[in-house]
Amino acid sequence: MSVQRVSTGINGLDEMLGGGYPHGVIILVSGGPGSGKTISSLQYTASAIARNEPVVYVNLEEPMDNKKGYAKGFGWDLDEAEANGLLVSLDFVLSSTVDGIVEPKNRNTGESEFSLESEIISAVKEINAQHVVLDPLNSVMINARGNEIRYLVHKLFETIRNLDCIALITYEGIFDGSNFYSEMFLSDGVLALVKDLRDFEIIKTARIDKMRGIDFDDQPRRYTISNKGMVVFNKEPVLV
Repeated sequence: MSVQRVSTGINGLDEMLGGGYPHGVIILVSGGPGSGKTISSLQYTASAIARNEPVVYVNLEEPMDNKKGYAKGFGWDLDEAEANGLLVSLDFVLSSTVDGIVEPKNRNTGESEFSLESEIISAVKEINAQHVVLDPLNSVMINARGNEIRYLVHKLFETIRNLDCIALITYEGIFDGSNFYSEMFLSDGVLALVKDLRDFEIIKTARIDKMRGIDFDDQPRRYTISNKGMVVFNKEPVLV
């Protein structure tokens, strides 16, 4: 059976995936500082908008206005998309109460919202969104530990799955084999963006660690970021 695909918006990455992400999955994009996680999320958003596929962008870190500015530098006008009903941007600051409950606050008004999940549901219904982008997941896990992390991630992921959207979620950090990461196991796919220093040169590699339901290229491939966004060199081996 053929699997319906959704373009990542990134040349070379679609080819590694055999055409794009499978429809209806939750993808985790992990990486360290400066690896391109936010850029990849904006590029994915812009690609969906260009196909007239509405997107809900959930921003949980630096101000959304900053990210809109980054996007314009690549030629992606998110303000226009919002005006045309193809984008809803949720700009939240997540804070932890004395009881350890994480609550979202509107960055502009400072008002507390009922819950992150309820705001995502409302935004998706507002524009009949086909995509949810969240940057970064780490903010959801403020002060959470152990089973609390798994519960918070599971609740968020299940909310998105029930909306029948494909989701791209960024994660600040690199997964390793010595620790258990519930978010990695609960997601359908994991894309790792890695920066290495080799012979005094920064080498950036994209590696698909997991992608349920499809065959994919599991070898690390070099990528670059230019004024046109991210490009993966999917046919070139990484020289060690």
